[in-house]
Amino acid sequence: MTAPQTYDVCVIGSGPGGYVAAIRAAQLGLSTACIERESLGGVCLNWGCIPTKALLRSAEILELCHRAGEFGVGVTGITADFSAMVERSRGISRKISKGVAYLFRKNKVDHIQGTARLLGAGRIAVTTGAPGSSPKAPGHPWRGTGDAGEQTVAAKNIIVATGARARSLPGIELDGDVVIAYREALTLPALPGSMIILGAGAIGVEFASFYRSLGTEVTIVEYMPTLVPNEDADIAAELARAFKKRGIKALTKKKVTRAKVAGGRVTVDIEPAAGGPSETLSADKLLVAVGVTGNIEDLGLEALGIGTSRGTIEVDQSLQTAVRGIYAIGDVIGAPALAHVASAEGVFVAEHIAGHSPHPVPYDAVPACTYCHPEIASVGLTEEKARAQGIAIKVGKFPFGPLGKTMAAGEYPGLVKFIWDENSGALVGAHMIGPAVTDLIASPTLAKTTEVNAESFIHTIFAHPTFAEAMKEAAEDATGMAIHI
Repeated sequence: MTAPQTYDVCVIGSGPGGYVAAIRAAQLGLSTACIERESLGGVCLNWGCIPTKALLRSAEILELCHRAGEFGVGVTGITADFSAMVERSRGISRKISKGVAYLFRKNKVDHIQGTARLLGAGRIAVTTGAPGSSPKAPGHPWRGTGDAGEQTVAAKNIIVATGARARSLPGIELDGDVVIAYREALTLPALPGSMIILGAGAIGVEFASFYRSLGTEVTIVEYMPTLVPNEDADIAAELARAFKKRGIKALTKKKVTRAKVAGGRVTVDIEPAAGGPSETLSADKLLVAVGVTGNIEDLGLEALGIGTSRGTIEVDQSLQTAVRGIYAIGDVIGAPALAHVASAEGVFVAEHIAGHSPHPVPYDAVPACTYCHPEIASVGLTEEKARAQGIAIKVGKFPFGPLGKTMAAGEYPGLVKFIWDENSGALVGAHMIGPAVTDLIASPTLAKTTEVNAESFIHTIFAHPTFAEAMKEAAEDATGMAIHI
């Protein structure tokens, strides 16, 4: 091995947690390196958040073209170039990955290409070589590297930010061709005629929305009673209505017990979640979207006594593992598995290492966004959870439909739902489905982390005509003051 190079901080993984942690550490004057065995930006920039949103934007444009007549615009010869959509999304990912490389150079973060393994406190072995030269397990977000060489990196502090990969279920084997995960769904060589999607969380409904826009026959199978089961019941019900209108079939309270591939198609056996007679479905593709599991294998965790649980690394309140000086952030430490949470954790750990007193990550005020059509966004507790916790609440709702902006834009008439603490006036939860809600959620998220209450919303002047007016009216509805409903 070559002689170790010593850093103040070394980050393993360059996703939205890892690269942000590395840059923040460098900004604070710490010598920093980041080890990555595939492309800078991790799953989010290369195989998750960014390319999926690029595809969904293409689908949105296609649907608007089909509706052009509603807006007095004549359009003929509308076609969908699936391969061009995929290539556009890949190009955007490549561009943003290069942007991370630029930020590393700007902030003097050393980028080390290779596969990391912990040797002990302060020491990391890095196998270097050509990225992607080793076989990749289906559904795994990272390829291995060649065995061209090995070096040792020394660091006073180590941050593990290795992310997560798609998981499957017993009896369902990902083959990367017919039975696929999100990574393969982003780069299919041709548009499938039919697709079964297992799981109705954010990933499942986003791909359902995209592929349905292009004409694929889509069936969602979900074990829980509703689509997007982590969302408020009113939001889930509204999404079900919207998807039904779009021709997306949703089978809830169902489970897939077996998937068999033959002749380039997949046949799945489905049973009621509570038990009962089974049915059989077949399609060109089966997309498994039942969640993720942390990338904890082959890191050397067990040898160091670093605890793991259900595919994640155990950490304390400072996000430090059982070994002093080794931290973990992002999806590899478990839910909420969201890019913006990983980034917040990265900043927190970097500032903690630098000797600052950073604000803890506000896990009770994390916004969640789903970019299907219509969009979904939420923060805080659902009405059901708030009542289960015995919180005295006031609920206000307002549909987007009556808004002038909604009518002018020809957008889907979803709704805003605010849940307020009846005693303190504090925001307990905000839940939205409809136009631009993934941007609108920033306002109630700010309310959750400050002293903004229902009265503040009511007495704030919202610009007209905007989609944001629905939030003001929802706040007013909780106190019986809504004007336009």
